[in-house]
Amino acid sequence: MKRSILVVDDEKNLRDYLSVFLSDRGHTVASAASGDEALDRLAAGYTPSLVLLDLMMPGKDGLEVLRSIKETHPSIPIIILSGIGQIRTVVEAMKIGAADYLTKPFEEEALELAIDNVLEKQKLRDEVKTLRRQLAYVEQGDMLTSNPQVGRIIDIARHVSATDVPVLILGESGVGKEVLANFIHEQSNRSDGPFVKVNCAALPHELLESELFGYEKGAFTGAIRDKVGKFELADKGTLLLDEIAEMNPHLQAKLLHVIQDSEFSRLGGKRPIKVNVRVLAATNRNLQEAVLKGDFRKDLYFRLNVIKVEIPPLRDRREDIPLLCSHFVEKHRARYQSAVELLPKELLEAFMRYDWPGNVRQLENIIKRYLILPEMDILSELRAGASDPPPAAPAPSNVSLKEVSGRAAEMAEKEVVLRMLEQTGWNRKESARRLHISYKALRNKLKKWQMTRDAHTPEQVRTLVKSA
Repeated sequence: MKRSILVVDDEKNLRDYLSVFLSDRGHTVASAASGDEALDRLAAGYTPSLVLLDLMMPGKDGLEVLRSIKETHPSIPIIILSGIGQIRTVVEAMKIGAADYLTKPFEEEALELAIDNVLEKQKLRDEVKTLRRQLAYVEQGDMLTSNPQVGRIIDIARHVSATDVPVLILGESGVGKEVLANFIHEQSNRSDGPFVKVNCAALPHELLESELFGYEKGAFTGAIRDKVGKFELADKGTLLLDEIAEMNPHLQAKLLHVIQDSEFSRLGGKRPIKVNVRVLAATNRNLQEAVLKGDFRKDLYFRLNVIKVEIPPLRDRREDIPLLCSHFVEKHRARYQSAVELLPKELLEAFMRYDWPGNVRQLENIIKRYLILPEMDILSELRAGASDPPPAAPAPSNVSLKEVSGRAAEMAEKEVVLRMLEQTGWNRKESARRLHISYKALRNKLKKWQMTRDAHTPEQVRTLVKSA
C-alpha cells in the first residue's frame, strides 16, 4: 500500500535514512526537522496519509505536536518513534490518539509492518465512512423527498458538511430539523465523532447552563462531583442546539465566546477548556424578529447565520407524503411485528388532504399507531381535525352539577392548552407565555393530563378528559 508519509524528527541522519527507505518502497515522503515545521506544512494544506513522529525534539516535543495534529487533522494516523525508557510518554501518546509506536533503534521489517498495519486500518475506516455516506446519499434517512425545494436543501447540506461553518436550520416543529442536522454530521469529516443534541427549551436557564458547560465539584450546593457538559461530550463532533431562540442573553454571550474562541470554563471552574466542536442551531421562531425585539444577540445571530436553510412544512410538500408513508412503514413494521405492508387507499387519500400541524413527526407517529393497532379509526380523527368542538358529555346520574361543571371546565382548559401547543409547535415556554401562566404550571398540567407531543390528537385529549 503506497501512500504519502511525513517524517518528523530533529535528527537529519534518521530523516534522510527514512526518506530513502520509504521512497524505495514506493511511498511519497516529506520531512520536517521540528514540530513547528511539521505543523506549518499541515496548516499550508499538506495532508499526508501517515505521520512518523519523534517524541523527543527541541522546541515543541512529540506530545505537543501529536495533540495539535489530532485537533486539526484527527483522521491522520500517527506512529510514534520513541527512545528506550520512554514507556510512560508512549502510554500518554497512545491515550492522545497515536496509532502505534516503535522504539529506536528499530528493525526495517518492524517499521514496514507497523506502517502497513496502520495504513490498512485507516483504509478500512475510510471505506466504512464512504459506505455510510453512500447510504445517507441514497436514503437520507427521514429526509426522503421528491420535492425540489427540499432536494435543494439536501444538496446544500451535503456541500456545507465538508466545512465546519455553523448552519442555522429553520422550520416548524416536526419538519425534520434534527434529521437534517444529523445528515450534515454523517456527511462530514466529523462523522466518526459524537453527534450531541441539546433542546434549549426543555430546561430552565440555570440547568441549561450546567448542561452545556458542565460544572466543577463544589460549584454550588449539590455539586458533589465534576460534571462534563455537552460541549465537552461533543468534542471532535457536532453539537445541535435545538430551539436556540429560547436561550437567555447570558447563555447567548457564553455561546458566542465558545464559537469565537473554541474554549469555555465549567461553572465554578477557572481553567479554560479547549474544544473542537461544530455548532448547528435550529429553531421554529423568527430569529431576525427576535433580534429586532432585543431577545436575541445580533452578533450571535450573524455568527450562526453563515448558512441558513428553512425546511418547508409538510402541507407545502404533499408529494412527499406517499414516499414518507412507505418509508415509515418499512422502518417500523418489523419492530412492531406488524402485518401491514401498505396503507389503505382511503387512509393515504385522507393523509394527502390533512394539513399536518405536527408535520413529519406527526405523520410518523400516526403510522406507528396504525402499525400497532390497524383497527383504530384514524380516518375519523383526521376528518375531525383540531377545530371541531368537543362533544357534549352526559353527566352520570350520581355526579353533582358542581362536579360536572368542573369536568367541563377541565375539558375546555385542555382544548385551549392543546391548541396553543399546536400553534407554537409544542414550544412549552412560548405556550405558557401566551396563556399567561408560568412554565412550571403548564408543565404540571401536562404531566397531570398525561399529554405529550406523541399523543396529542383532539380525540385522545377528549378521551383523557372523560376518563379523568
